[in-house]
Amino acid sequence: MKLEPDLPEAIRMAQPAHPLDFVLLSTEQTFLRAGETLAQAVRHLNDLRVDFGRLDAALGPGQAQRFLSLTAETGTQASCLAGEFVQFEEASRALRTAVGAMRAEVTDLMATIRAISIVKLQARIIGNMLTGSRQRVEAFTGGLTRMAAEAADLVAEVDEAMNEIAAETAAMDDEAAHLSQTLRELVLPNLTAIGAAAAEVSLDRQRMAEGHEALARRMEAIFGAVSHLILALQAGDSARQRFEHVRHLTSDALAAAAGETGLEAVLLDLGVAQTAATVRGLTVHLGAAQDTFLEVQGSASAAIGLASGLYLGDASRGSGAIQTMMGRAQTVETGLTRCGAHLHRLAGHAARVAAHLEKIRHHEGRMRRIEDQVRLFGLNAVIVCAKLGQEGRALQEISRQLRDLTQISAEVFTRLHGRLERTQERAAAIGSEAVAGLEREMGRVADGAQAVRALLEEAEAAHEAAGNAFGKAGRILTSSLETAAGLMGNYRRNLVSLQAFEEQLVRRRAVVSGPLDLTPAAEGLLAAVRKSYTVPEEREIHDAIVRAALPSHTEEEAAPPRIEAGPGAGSEEDLADIFF
Repeated sequence: MKLEPDLPEAIRMAQPAHPLDFVLLSTEQTFLRAGETLAQAVRHLNDLRVDFGRLDAALGPGQAQRFLSLTAETGTQASCLAGEFVQFEEASRALRTAVGAMRAEVTDLMATIRAISIVKLQARIIGNMLTGSRQRVEAFTGGLTRMAAEAADLVAEVDEAMNEIAAETAAMDDEAAHLSQTLRELVLPNLTAIGAAAAEVSLDRQRMAEGHEALARRMEAIFGAVSHLILALQAGDSARQRFEHVRHLTSDALAAAAGETGLEAVLLDLGVAQTAATVRGLTVHLGAAQDTFLEVQGSASAAIGLASGLYLGDASRGSGAIQTMMGRAQTVETGLTRCGAHLHRLAGHAARVAAHLEKIRHHEGRMRRIEDQVRLFGLNAVIVCAKLGQEGRALQEISRQLRDLTQISAEVFTRLHGRLERTQERAAAIGSEAVAGLEREMGRVADGAQAVRALLEEAEAAHEAAGNAFGKAGRILTSSLETAAGLMGNYRRNLVSLQAFEEQLVRRRAVVSGPLDLTPAAEGLLAAVRKSYTVPEEREIHDAIVRAALPSHTEEEAAPPRIEAGPGAGSEEDLADIFF
């Protein structure tokens, strides 16, 4: 197949202009990519430091002391809460007793009003039987009838209020029973258990803290090792510069010395010696990098093994006491929420009891008026009897009954007034003291349980975040080490091309001979070459070879210094040990 006329030229132009160009490109890309890869791992290790710091704060001495303080208060809180509930039960019993006593007085009041109604009927019957003074008797019986009707209406309203009070107190008893059950089954046992398990949980938290401290120390060592490894990889930049100097020696400088065999020989000797020295220095740095790689890989494996026990499975939380306490704290909060609902409804019932009692109090004026009317009708009955003479004897019994009812009603109204006051006091005590005190103590217990749970959840969240961050950082670190090792392996294989390059220089040097004629041009060229060096070792090699090449030296002095073999046949086996 015949190629196009310009294709061979294009192929020639696509090839490197110098045998070292490929090594230079490989050196630059390899060490740059390896450094960037490890720098990424360092960034994630820095992020891991932040997560570890958060976990240290959650498990640190300050939080540990706060946890012990919170759990130590649970015993006192349980006692105070139980005491407040006992006071609440006593207030509830006192209210029920007062309501019962008031119910008895209302029953007596109803009996008194029924007796008045009976007297009213008897008076009407007797009035119908009388022949004289009918108008006076009818006026008396009519007034008595109206008073009895008003008393009946009053009793009906009071009785209705008492029925409402009875219903509300029964509802209060139901809510109190649910409240008691929730406190005794959910809140108090779990609150006591939190205090009892504090020592075990503290040990679990301490074990977690110690495990994280050990892991953090390992990760700090890994961080430092990776940072040193990145610094070690910067040797690639020095090697690249030295290879560039060799390329200048064996290309531009050598071309400038064309025709001056002595100068060409010196430049070729410099090329061979600088190449060998560069490879030797690179070998030392890469050997150190290899040791660091192995050290970091070992540390990373140990850290991953430690993290597996720290983050995975139930072993990460010791005996599980932390999880148990979190569950108990949550149960306490749930129980107190239910208790709060019962207490809220109970307070509503107590408020309605107070409202019904106040409604009865509003009837006290009517009660006093009825009491006065009974007394007045008793006097009227005596007057009517006296005016009717012999015919009025039938009303004497009515007069006696009214006098008795006057005394009875006065006693009933007095007792009812006292019972009403005491019942109102008991109802107010339920709302303003018993319920409020129990609610206040429940709030303190809820705050304490929430604080315990939040403290444990904070540690758990930090523990989980640190675990996730470590897993991510561990994967990236392992991948980064593998990638960097692969890059170094490829670079090692690319360095084989230096063997052919060095052999080419040696062959060219073998056919070039002659003394160094240090003309101004030659001296200027060598000075320019020396000025381009960036490493002291390069200048030392340069000075030794140039000095040996000067004609004023003896034969022994003029011989070039012994140059150790570069990456030739003898060094290939050594490189195989150095690279991965």
